[in-house]
Amino acid sequence: MVWARFALKRRMMLCFLLLTLQWMMETVALQSSTQAAITLNEDGKRPYIYHCRSPNMQIFTCWWRPIANQDNVTYTLMYTMGESAAQECLDYVSGGINSCFFDAKHTQIWEMYCMNVTAHTSMGPITSKKHCLDVVDIMETDPPFNLTYIMLNESIAEVGSSILVSWLHPIESVVREGWITPVYKLRYRNLAQTDIWRVTERLREPHAEFLVLPVGTYEFNVRCRSTNSKNWSAWSESMIVTINGRPLSNQMLALILVTSIAIMALLIISLWHIFHKARAGLNHSCCHRFPNRASQGMKPLC
Repeated sequence: MVWARFALKRRMMLCFLLLTLQWMMETVALQSSTQAAITLNEDGKRPYIYHCRSPNMQIFTCWWRPIANQDNVTYTLMYTMGESAAQECLDYVSGGINSCFFDAKHTQIWEMYCMNVTAHTSMGPITSKKHCLDVVDIMETDPPFNLTYIMLNESIAEVGSSILVSWLHPIESVVREGWITPVYKLRYRNLAQTDIWRVTERLREPHAEFLVLPVGTYEFNVRCRSTNSKNWSAWSESMIVTINGRPLSNQMLALILVTSIAIMALLIISLWHIFHKARAGLNHSCCHRFPNRASQGMKPLC
């Protein structure tokens, strides 16, 4: 019985080590291919894949740079997924020019895709370096949208207002299902100081409250990413918020004036009472200390 448990543990450990080794080898291959694409001499003599992106881990697109100064050139993209045989891209249109779009049927997470592009020229085919990726690593959502705000209080004079800014996530259904946990970054600036952005980071909810923003016109943007990805989305479209100071009414000005006068009057009365008590106490003390000044021909102190 003991030997059976020991053998089972050994098999489990061996399986774990083999899986870890495979993951490390795939990661090294991915890094090597990425580095090769980065360090490739971009002289236009061969095509190369420069960017791949998945907005939701359900589809993705890859783009390549064409060769330079060549006419009548056509391109084909071939790819493998895991250990499967090579296949040609099925959609060269949806992602725009010089692209390959992978729909949901041809997108799998936790699988290694390796691909290259071949330019078919009059001089013969010219093939790019191999480019490998995992869909999880190229996750980059679309930017948030529908930025709105609610004024939480009314601005009086130059005091300013508090506002609540909110927005929508571009793939709300995927977020609800738990496939993606978004984190947001919000920036804003006063348009009177366009070179100063203030940034609020690590927002977990699609809203943020700003307390007592001074009177002025502000620009707001939001971007997001999945907690499983390092790739931020582009910034959202700008939302402009103008906070106007409501001028004080005549009744308010009169109230402020009357209140100020009353406070000054109370302050003067309080100081007069303090001075009067201090003077009376001083005179009383002098009378007790020098009671015989009048008998000595001197002016009495009290």
